[in-house]
Amino acid sequence: MAHIHKHEWSVQFAGSDLYDGASGIILFLAYLGKVTGEEHSTMLAKAALKTLQATLDESKQQWGPGAFQGLSSLIYLFCHLASLWDEPALLDACEELIALLPPLIAKDTTFDIISGVAGCILTLLAVHRVTSSQSALVAAIQCGEHLCQHSCTMKVGSGWKTPQQEIPLAGFSHGCAGIAYSLLALFSLTGIERFKQTALDALAYERTLYVSEVRNWLDLREGDEGKKPADGERQTFMLAWCHGAPGIGLARLACLPYLDDAIIREEIITACQTTADSGFGINHSLCHGDMGNLETLLVAARTLGIPELHESVYRLAGALLDEQKTQDWVAGVPIAVETPGLMTGLAGIGYELLRLADPDTVPSVLLLEAPVPRL
Repeated sequence: MAHIHKHEWSVQFAGSDLYDGASGIILFLAYLGKVTGEEHSTMLAKAALKTLQATLDESKQQWGPGAFQGLSSLIYLFCHLASLWDEPALLDACEELIALLPPLIAKDTTFDIISGVAGCILTLLAVHRVTSSQSALVAAIQCGEHLCQHSCTMKVGSGWKTPQQEIPLAGFSHGCAGIAYSLLALFSLTGIERFKQTALDALAYERTLYVSEVRNWLDLREGDEGKKPADGERQTFMLAWCHGAPGIGLARLACLPYLDDAIIREEIITACQTTADSGFGINHSLCHGDMGNLETLLVAARTLGIPELHESVYRLAGALLDEQKTQDWVAGVPIAVETPGLMTGLAGIGYELLRLADPDTVPSVLLLEAPVPRL
């Protein structure tokens, strides 16, 4: 696959992770086989899994705990494949990987969904839902405690600072929306009150970054020079799963089972309106493109039961499919080079199309949902 380093491109074998590596591609192929009944897709997924397992070595102990980039990528993949293919040995493999997590959790400095303990929590909760694994629960609680210990008090609420980012971020992938969602899900299972309170503090801080004039949340990522935006500098916004209204709306939708009030519902409606009005036409990727933004509207339509949202989802999906008849899918990488990965490339585009076709069988990977229970 093509891989970018700063401003240079290289072609190399895909890595192991969920974001743009083999785990994400295998996950798509496995669900493609499940939904379509095409044995070829399932066999290809199984062959790729053998290669992935054969190439795993001690290097996995050097990874972080993250779900999209880290050891939890493998845990999430194995959990889903075990359920899809009824292969208990893959659940044993999950347990072996979970045993490696404690030191990685303790050393985590990113905290987020992509590569930190927040994504690890959601992966472990998925395993626990399938197996009631005590080791998964214990590791998830360790992740939650780590987040509580490293939360930084702000003027309003709290957030997480990292070595690369001294201002806590809004948003799903690296910010308070995704972390709060993971903590609320963990609170729901454990009843540990500090997880809920830390989540509420994160939501309070994130709300200070909302700008009503544009119906979106500020993107406070620092530039390549590591400088924070100066006072009076032009405000920056993004419209994607990773940063901005689509991801924040999706996170709030996922929080509803644990925290349902008028403010969250208002944020969901606002985020969906902003996404529907302005969130399409950049590229087709899951991470920061049309397919990821479509997922927010799909989950909203299914969660809230609003007919107009259902119509909007399938109208937008139809437009994307019509568009594809005359041009190739556009990946979410510079110069739109074709790439196979889940979050920026073809696997993710295909995965979201499967979600649209059969959302009762294909869980939301952007929410790191557990496998759908077998009947």
